Amino acid sequence: MGDSLLLSASLQGLRQKYPKHKIIIESKWKELFINNPNVDWVTKHHISTTKRHLLPKYKIVNATTTSIYKQISRYVSKDRIFYPEIFLTKDEIQNTQKKYSFPYISVCPQGKSTFSANRKEWGSKKFQRLRNYFPTLKFVQIGSKTDKLLINTLDARGLNIRESAAIIKNSLFFIGLEGGLMHLAKAVEKKSVIIYGGFIRPEISQYKENLNIVNLVDCSPCFSSEEPHSDCLDKKCMDEISAEFVFEEIKKSFMLELKAFK
Repeated sequence: MGDSLLLSASLQGLRQKYPKHKIIIESKWKELFINNPNVDWVTKHHISTTKRHLLPKYKIVNATTTSIYKQISRYVSKDRIFYPEIFLTKDEIQNTQKKYSFPYISVCPQGKSTFSANRKEWGSKKFQRLRNYFPTLKFVQIGSKTDKLLINTLDARGLNIRESAAIIKNSLFFIGLEGGLMHLAKAVEKKSVIIYGGFIRPEISQYKENLNIVNLVDCSPCFSSEEPHSDCLDKKCMDEISAEFVFEEIKKSFMLELKAFK
């Protein structure tokens, strides 16, 4: 999902560069491109008859200094940097507002581990401790249905990606890990608290308006986009980040949002 969202970052520039061309998207995540004004058609199948085929890619190794957004934007513009977009309907937003009444904080305590193994994970116990620091506020948890549900948290796991996007959009802010839902929050213009640790240098993928909790240690960064990772036995970059520290940083960064709903 994350890579398809990053693909959406190139569409605005692509439309500006080729205003008379039809733009066809090939993606298994078709729902991400519904109502996108820069897309004419979306399919899950490869179109071999297209005259121009663009596959925006990014590369991250230890020597990488250029952000993934700039790498992708270079395919369509020399000057501008584009970011992910998703276009929700008024009905989608209103339906979510009826199910999950404001105010609440949206949260996803687990990331996708098929590529990064356990290296992005902060752990459900720490997310639970962080949640407990907000006794008067509702939390709504999104993500996979198989993720462990935090205690005293509303269950919105297993919903489709557009419903999850609407939940994030309607929230005070989103709390999660570096990855696809971080990009989804950006796509609906919602600020986030992202537990980075030291897996990847933040300047490569961060959004500057977010609260990015970073702990670069002597073995950081260890991420590479060239091959899948194995589990990290140490994980000191994540283990050294306490729930209390994250809570205190949230209080500083989201003071106005939280003060209104004490």
